[in-house]
Formats: sequence, C-alpha cells, structure tokens
Amino acid sequence: MEYLDALKRLYVERPHGKVKLGLYRIRELLERLGNPHKNYPVIHITGTNGKGSASRIVQAILTESGKKAGLYTSPHLYTFRERISIDNEMITEEEVVNLFTEINPHAKRMDDKGEEFSPSFFEFVTAMAFLYFKEKRVDVAVVEVGLGGRYDATNVVNPLVTSITTVDLDHTMTLGNTLRQIAYEKAGIIKENVPVVVGEEKKDPLEVIQKIAEEKNADVFLFNRDFRYSEKALRLNENHFDYFGKNMLNDLVLSLNGKHQLRNASISLKIVEEVENELEEVSVRRGLMNVKNPGRFEVFKRDGKTIVLDGAHNPAGAKALVESLKIYFPEGRMIGVIGILDDKDRESMMNHFKDVLGKVIITRPKSERAKDMEELIEIAKKYIQEVSFIEEPLEALERAFEEEEDVIVVAGSLYLIGEVEEYLVEGKLGEEWNVWLGR
Repeated sequence: MEYLDALKRLYVERPHGKVKLGLYRIRELLERLGNPHKNYPVIHITGTNGKGSASRIVQAILTESGKKAGLYTSPHLYTFRERISIDNEMITEEEVVNLFTEINPHAKRMDDKGEEFSPSFFEFVTAMAFLYFKEKRVDVAVVEVGLGGRYDATNVVNPLVTSITTVDLDHTMTLGNTLRQIAYEKAGIIKENVPVVVGEEKKDPLEVIQKIAEEKNADVFLFNRDFRYSEKALRLNENHFDYFGKNMLNDLVLSLNGKHQLRNASISLKIVEEVENELEEVSVRRGLMNVKNPGRFEVFKRDGKTIVLDGAHNPAGAKALVESLKIYFPEGRMIGVIGILDDKDRESMMNHFKDVLGKVIITRPKSERAKDMEELIEIAKKYIQEVSFIEEPLEALERAFEEEEDVIVVAGSLYLIGEVEEYLVEGKLGEEWNVWLGR
C-alpha cells in the first residue's frame, strides 16, 4: 500500500471532521493494540488557544535535555505527517502506511459491530500516534487534546502533568456556549493526584477548573500566582523575557512571536518544572530558540513584501494577532487575505481585524464548513473600508502582491494557512490536497 492510498482510505472510511464524542471506542481500539499508551510517561495539554504552542515548546525543551520526546498534535497544515513527530522529526510516509496496516484490521472488526462502535478519524489517528510512540520507545510523549478534553480521544492517558492554557468561546456547538461550560469540558483531563498547570485567569472558568481539581485532589499551579513572566523586549523571532517559578531564569529568548507566546512559554516552563523539578538552563534556552510552530504568526518575505501567516480562527486568536501586528509592524501598511469558516464567530473576528486592516480580500478555505462566503463578505463590509472576493486562496494571495500594501496578513482558518504555507514553502500544492478533497 502506498502512503496516499492509506490517507485516502482514512479520509473516506473515517470521515475527517466528523466528531464522535465518548471514550469507549478509543479504549477498545487501544485494548486490541495492547494499550500502547501505557508504555511511556505523558504530558497532556488542552486549551482554546495556546495548546499547540505550549505542546511544541515543551517538546523542544525536553528534546534539548536529551530525552526522546514524542509529540501528537492536530490539525495538520498541509501534510498528515505533521500530526506525529519525535524530536521535531515527522513520522515518515512508510511508517504511516505500516501503522495504518497494523491498526485497520482491528478498526474493521469494530466497524462490524455497528456505526456506534466504528472508530472515527481522530480516534484512529490517536491510536496511530500512541502505537508509534511505543514502537519508537519514546522517553515521554507530549499529547495535545483535539477538542475539549473530557470526551476527547486523547483522554485515556495517565499523565505526569496536565495543563489548561486558556478558556475562550470556540466550538460552542460541541462544548457549550458559556466559559463555564467550556471550562468544564477542558477540566475533564484533570486526573486524580496529578498536578495541573493553568494559564487561564478569568473568574468563571477558573472557578470551575479549581473545583474539579479539588475534587480530584490535584495540585493547581496558576499563572500569575505560582509562576509568571516579565516581558523584556519584543523583536521579530527574538522575544526576550524573564521567568519566575520554582526556578528563575533571566533574559530568555523565544523564537515564537507575540506577547501571548510569552504566556505560553511560561506555562510550558511550569509544565517542565513539574516533570523535571529543575529547569536545565541550557536546554531551556536552546528549546525556546529552536521551537517552531508553523502557521502561528509565521513570517515570510517575497517580492519586497512581508507575509504573515496566522491560524487565528476565533475571536481570542484574532485579538492576539492584531496585538502582535501592532507590536511588530507599527508602521506597516497591511492588506488581509481572510477566510473564516461558517461556524466561527465571524462578526467578532472582523471587528478585531478592522483595527489593522483597511483592505481585505475574502477567500474560501478548502473546507466543507466554508460554504457561505456571501455572509462573510457582508460582515467584512461593515468593518473594513475596501472588501473584495477571490474564490481561490492562492489567486487571492497573488492579487494581494499586486496591491500597494507592504504587509500581507493571511488569517481566519488553518485550512487557509495550510494551503498558503505549502505554496510559499514548496512553490506548489502537494498531492495530499487532492486526497483530502476527494479528487
């Protein structure tokens, strides 16, 4: 079986994006595979925003300390292989095929019991990651929650430490439409006697998290109470800060951009403290400088222009993006290439974007959840002076290059970011997009 064939079967037989809550399927599938997730320590991280960055920072620091550190994250931008890595090396195509071949017969036997027992795409891929980490004998696995926490397929692990980075409104149809409801779902990853590192500070979600932690007898470490950071200087790809926790480290330099990333870094350092007790300064410094998080305020240069790619896909993410644009490009003239999915809070996001964008090109991300572009165009016109629409994202990007603005901001959906990123890096789109789109 070839790599693209395996992906095609995954996408067709386990429709991507179809949410199936509950843990009984993943538990049965892992049981059939010998419970691979019980063979190594796990760090489990959730949050509305910041969980991906925190997961990557933790992995980078642990890798620099000499540990063989696995990372499971989602979604991917343009290759499925991004989801599963060890020490910043993506799983190979051959390894994807081997894992699919090993797991699929078990999944098929579960399919035979009926739709209710049929593993979803995310459940299948979670099993792939857990089995891969066992086969590669990782020293530790950093596992990012896919959606929510309580019923997420990753919530079968027995972690060394858990973390909740932030709680904001997103995926409200699934997780609830109040911060307290969403906090309850995310706090579902808190385990008995396992410490939890919390970056959230808002009163309502914090009350929920602390109550559940108390019930689980889990020590809680709160941002700005038990650990904090002090900003020193923000420069593109070189952001200086001091960290104060069990350990104190001065003038750390983080490659990730944005004031919010200093918070994510401090959360990550606290997580590592709870795992290692001591922070090895050399490993921390190297990890913070070497960490990469594609599609999160990632900056490219082409034809004399600056392109900023940011996966901001909810109001909190849009707000953080706008704040970062003001910091790093205070004099920049900006045009946006914006594509926001139908089920997102488009109104609030465009309200944030108006602070830096006077001109936007609306485009359609490659997703079934991006059908109603007319609504997005009308919303954009309420907030932005000049609005146009170009269906194809890469055509929209090229049009932006023809405009006078010197900074092009691409944001609104990770599907959009993935397409533009691969185009900028590789010069063309790979065959995985055809598999994804069913062509």
